[in-house]
Amino acid sequence: MLRKEQKEVIVQNYSGAFTSTPSFLLINYSGAKVSEFESLRKAFNKLDTKISVVKNSLLQKATKDTDFEEHFAQLKGETAVALLNDNYVEAAKSFMDIKKESPVFDIKFGYIDGNIITIQQLESISKLPSREVLIGQFLSVLNQPIVKFLYAAKSIPSSLVNVLNNLKDKK
Repeated sequence: MLRKEQKEVIVQNYSGAFTSTPSFLLINYSGAKVSEFESLRKAFNKLDTKISVVKNSLLQKATKDTDFEEHFAQLKGETAVALLNDNYVEAAKSFMDIKKESPVFDIKFGYIDGNIITIQQLESISKLPSREVLIGQFLSVLNQPIVKFLYAAKSIPSSLVNVLNNLKDKK
């Protein structure tokens, strides 16, 4: 049993986390085996994403007088909180992969970059390419006009050489 001081510290920590973290997930893990929850925890830990189990009443106190108060007031059952970093796409991919293996996990409430999300939106996010792949694709698009120009510039002298070689062969 937690003492009152410990509960106040938890409430203050989560109150600060919800205001400073642009993305988080509230996960229903009811019915999950310990091994399933540990696999979820390990997947999130690899991404430097903190996941912890918190009492709903403490979460409700932490979000009192915030924009989330209405959503947290309706919490029931077992709740795990995942505070996502900027790598929320990778976290969404990890969660959806684990959800495929263990369908007992579900999203109670999700908030990513200032938007409330549903499980369908999280699934769409999980299908996005990683940040590095997107940057590579963007750079490839920027690079194409230069590559095509260089190819065209290279083909003019080689065409001229081919014409001259053909003339030489005819004579």
